[in-house]
Amino acid sequence: MQLKKTNALGAAALTLLGGTSTAQAEDRGWVFDTATLIYSELDGRVSAVEPKLRATKTLANDRSFSVGATVDVLAGASPNGAIAADTPQTFSRPSGTGQYTTAPGELPLDDTFQDTRIALDGSFTLPVGKQTLTTSLSASNEYDYLSLAAGAVVSRDFNQRNTTVSVGANLASDTIDAVGGAPVPLSIMPAPGQPTGRAEASEDKQIVDLLVSVTQILSPQSLMQISYSLSQSDGYLNDPYKIISVVDGNGDPLRYAYEGRPETRVKHALFAQYKRFVFDRDVLDISFRLLTDDWGIGSQTLDMTYRWNFSAARYLEPHVRYYRQSAADFYRIALFDGEENQLEFASADPRLGQFDAVTLGLKYGQTLKSGNEWNLRLEGYTQQGSTDGVPSQAATALAGRDLDPTLDAVMLTAGYRFRW
Repeated sequence: MQLKKTNALGAAALTLLGGTSTAQAEDRGWVFDTATLIYSELDGRVSAVEPKLRATKTLANDRSFSVGATVDVLAGASPNGAIAADTPQTFSRPSGTGQYTTAPGELPLDDTFQDTRIALDGSFTLPVGKQTLTTSLSASNEYDYLSLAAGAVVSRDFNQRNTTVSVGANLASDTIDAVGGAPVPLSIMPAPGQPTGRAEASEDKQIVDLLVSVTQILSPQSLMQISYSLSQSDGYLNDPYKIISVVDGNGDPLRYAYEGRPETRVKHALFAQYKRFVFDRDVLDISFRLLTDDWGIGSQTLDMTYRWNFSAARYLEPHVRYYRQSAADFYRIALFDGEENQLEFASADPRLGQFDAVTLGLKYGQTLKSGNEWNLRLEGYTQQGSTDGVPSQAATALAGRDLDPTLDAVMLTAGYRFRW
């Protein structure tokens, strides 16, 4: 009786997690998951197309093999970090061979942003004694960035296989070969036509991630997972293309400095997820994530989906995600005249600032008579920043300017799963 109960709970957990039974996978051979994401920010900013392919093969004796490939094609205009001004602003391109001008009152955007990233990864899972070991390798390459990583996760079941404990580690080494070279942090950006003042040598950083998680089957209808992760980064953590405005008492830009960030960062994250069958038909999925780091950033993420299986082969899945983030200790919307020579670190990158973001989406999926599946997801994203790091000497003059414009984006994802 205990065995039957355990199998029932395991099957319930597998279904809740969206998995495929071993027998089914062995009968069907390879399982292919394909998806293409089209991402577009409004107001002519960044757009991206991201096709993905993943192939998974379940082997005998509880072994499995998976390989994946992703291509990101990005283009558009990205904020360079400077604030809007009442007069036209002209900036040097990172290569030092050109310049671009921003109209009065508009957020400075570098319209030459474009890149293509190719990422490959593979993993192999096998039983080792009472444990399950998964090892992985990954690599991604783009015009100015190369990343190599390796990882391993060990999992073991307890409590009649109702409890699973996993411990994992991942090591990554990244090389940054910035266009025009890496600038000296908080040095002054040369005027258009002048030498870039950047170092030609490439930079690098190393990242160590550790993870421990516990998955508990609570009943045939529900399960919970709690995990903790620790991440440490060492090396070059600047964005070589971000600058920060240096302003006078009227809030007018005098010059621009390259950003400067600490060379180490330690992040702690706590994640909890709860899944439950509802009405013996649908699946409710709620998760919450807390993150804090030694840069002063804290964030909270609440994510919820509800899979409404309104027929045997079709479902709708609404999605809601709320994200809140506080600013890094060294985040500054601008520097006052001379501060670039006094501060150790400063960045105006909006990704390090305080903001709230909401994602709303709806997914439709269908299982075909062949057993293959397709789905289509449409989502909208809105991000609103909160002005922070304004120099007190120019606060009155800058009060009337839009220093944190809203970011809106639309995402469309089409997916198809088939067996071969």
